[in-house]
Amino acid sequence: MKTKKDFFGDFFTRLTDNGFRVERIMESDIAAEVYDESSLFCVVTQDGELIFEKYESGKARILEQAAEESRASLGWCTQPPFADMERMEPVLLTGGSYIKVFESAGTVLLCRRTGLFGYEFVTCQKALPKHNSRKYYRELLFYDPAQAQDSFMERSGLKMAPTLSFSHDELRVLMSCCARCVMLDNELDSGNESRIRALMARIEGSLPTQPEISPRHYFQNEM
Repeated sequence: MKTKKDFFGDFFTRLTDNGFRVERIMESDIAAEVYDESSLFCVVTQDGELIFEKYESGKARILEQAAEESRASLGWCTQPPFADMERMEPVLLTGGSYIKVFESAGTVLLCRRTGLFGYEFVTCQKALPKHNSRKYYRELLFYDPAQAQDSFMERSGLKMAPTLSFSHDELRVLMSCCARCVMLDNELDSGNESRIRALMARIEGSLPTQPEISPRHYFQNEM
C-alpha cells in the first residue's frame, strides 16, 4: 500500500531535479519548505496543499506538473471515485473536512480531494452520540479507493469470508483418506468414526453420483 511518505519522497525528488531546494520539516502540519535559489517559494503541508510565499505561474506550474507525475507514478486516484459527491454529507475530522460516502454498523468511509495527493480516503469508527467529545476515531488513511472500500467492508462486517474450495479429484483423495481411517484404524472409537462418516457424507454431496458410495468403495478404488 502506497503511503503519504512514498508520495513526498517521489515529489521532492522531482522538485530537486527541477532545480528547487527542498528542506524537509516533517512537523505536525508542514512536510517541507521549497526554495527557489535562496528564497522561500512555497510550503508543502502534511495534508497535501501548496502555500506559496511568492507566486510565479511558470514555476508554480512546475510544482503542479511534478505532483501530477508523482500521482501517476504511484497510481493514485485523480478522478471522482463516486457519483454525486457534491450532495454527500460533510464530515469534519482533525485532519480536515471530508464527505461521508458510506456508513454501516458504526463504520464510516470518508473521501476528499486534496491539492497534491488526488483523492484521499479514510475509514473510521463512529462514536455514540452524547457520550463522547469525538464523533469519529480509529482513522485509517488510504489513497486507493479499492483498498479503502475493502477496509470499510471488513471493518463494518460486510465482507464475507472466502469459501474454501476443492476440485473433485481433491475431494476424492480426502474421501479415500477418510475411508482408509475407518477401514484400517482399529483404535478408532465410535465417536470419531461417526464424525469421520459425517464428514464423508458432506464431501460426498459435492461429488458426482457414484453407483456405490461407501467407505469400502473409496478404499477399494484407492487400492
